[in-house]
Amino acid sequence: MSRVFIRFAVARDAGRLISDGVLRNVATTTPWRARVDNWLAEQQAGRRLILVAENASHLLGTAQIVFTFPPGLDDPETANGKDVAMMEMLQLRRDAPKGLAERLIADVENVARKRSVQTLTFCVPMNNDRAVAQARSWGFQEFRIMPDGKQMFAFFRRAISES
Repeated sequence: MSRVFIRFAVARDAGRLISDGVLRNVATTTPWRARVDNWLAEQQAGRRLILVAENASHLLGTAQIVFTFPPGLDDPETANGKDVAMMEMLQLRRDAPKGLAERLIADVENVARKRSVQTLTFCVPMNNDRAVAQARSWGFQEFRIMPDGKQMFAFFRRAISES
C-alpha cells in the first residue's frame, strides 16, 4: 500500500474529487463540480478549509472545516467565525485505507486548534444510523435536531482539546 498524504485542496483537485470516486452517494441538487468550485471559492475567502488525502495515484478522501457560513446562512451554534467551527463533507473512496477518516478528523482538529476553535460541530442525516453511531464513537454528542427539506439532521459537537 502506498503512503497517504493529507494536504489543503487546490483548484486542480475539483475534478479529481469526483473522478477518483471520493464524492459519491450523497444526494445533491447541485452538480458536484459546481459545489466543489463554490467550496474552493469559500476557501479563498477564508470561510472554510478543504483537506484532501491522496496516495501516489488517487485522491482517497476529503474533509472540510467551516469557520463561518456565507452571508445569509449564519448559524452561530455550528460555525461562528470565532470559537465554533463545523466539520463537513467527510468523504472517502470505497477502498480508502482503514483509519483514514480518523486521520482526517485529527487534521481538522489540528487546524481548528491553530485557529483558536474550542468546539467542533458535525451533522448527519438522522436516518443514517451508521453515521450517527460513528459520530458518537468519535466522541461527538448530539445537541440539536433540525429538519432540512424532507429529512431530519442530527447536529453533534465536541470540545477540542488543547494537546
